[in-house]
Amino acid sequence: MIKAYILIITYVGNLKAVLEEMRKLENIESIAVVAGDYDIIVKAKVDTPEDLMELTDKIHAIKGVKRTNTQVIEKEIEA
Repeated sequence: MIKAYILIITYVGNLKAVLEEMRKLENIESIAVVAGDYDIIVKAKVDTPEDLMELTDKIHAIKGVKRTNTQVIEKEIEA
């Protein structure tokens, strides 16, 4: 099992449409709208690196997505 955070930058005015399309994708645990350098942070859970690549390809294909940055989780620590 591979978990990752996918940080997403959208084009101005496209956030709502991107969120609507992203909610249709599988393997996404959560979607957060954030302030700062990125607009959206997605937490994904997939079985293989190929599945992660396929998910990021689907995100890139969403109209309004400018760029992504994927961070694979090596270890999660409960607070």
